[in-house]
Amino acid sequence: MRQILLAIIVTACFCSMASARLTRVYVIVNMDNAPVEILEFGKSSREDEDYISSVVEYKNRAGRDIEALAITMVYYDAFDEKQDGVRGISTYRLVAVGLENTGTWSIYGKPDFVKTAIAFVSAVRFWPDGEIWKANIDDIFRIAGDTPELSFLSETKMLGIEKIEKLKQPDIQPIE
Repeated sequence: MRQILLAIIVTACFCSMASARLTRVYVIVNMDNAPVEILEFGKSSREDEDYISSVVEYKNRAGRDIEALAITMVYYDAFDEKQDGVRGISTYRLVAVGLENTGTWSIYGKPDFVKTAIAFVSAVRFWPDGEIWKANIDDIFRIAGDTPELSFLSETKMLGIEKIEKLKQPDIQPIE
């Protein structure tokens, strides 16, 4: 009888631990000079037991029409290790003013073990001239480093070594 009672208690404890989820932290990194501001970042109503779903709401603050934008989301696990990064691109035009100067972008299917998620605008293409604005990675690290929830981050953890080396290289390589 004792063994059965002990098994029930252990099972009940395990079930209550299994049903408890990580408290997720969603962090927005808005740069002062970014033409698009992220207004909200968090879980969506599609979140279920095995996956998380992230939604980003944003607004054009450039005073110019935008024909494309890229939003980068980086995910970290319960041990503050980088798990994945997603770069979502929207090609819906954001006008400079009016009702169509805001938008929403979402992703579904990140694993359930994500603890921290970070979102920032990484690139914008203006309309009609096609000028491109790109985020300054130093600004992203500066703002992220000033955020208490991201105190665990280093440059290597933010994007990963391969990505950092690629960002430090010039965009155009000479032909040999």
